[in-house]
Amino acid sequence: MTLHLIKLSVGTEDLDDLRRWHKRRLREIGHIYHRTRMMPRRRDELLAGGSIYWVIRGQVLGRQRLIGIDSVIDADGRPDTHLVLDPALVPTVPRPH
Repeated sequence: MTLHLIKLSVGTEDLDDLRRWHKRRLREIGHIYHRTRMMPRRRDELLAGGSIYWVIRGQVLGRQRLIGIDSVIDADGRPDTHLVLDPALVPTVPRPH
């Protein structure tokens, strides 16, 4: 079964702002990811076609398909998780959240 996540896009004004942020990260490091502290327990279900639905200013405005989940160590030596995203940011019908 496919599972999706809903995440806040803190600091972005709109979907175009999120696109610009993603383009910059893609240019700088070659891929797009969302950082989170905890490894998802239902990893396989997320990777079976799951997406992140982005909440911007109280509205779900877009989604991105999850293409990988990487376990990494942050700069302070703590475990971290990168949710690797498809570069395509798909607008959705706005929905309050």
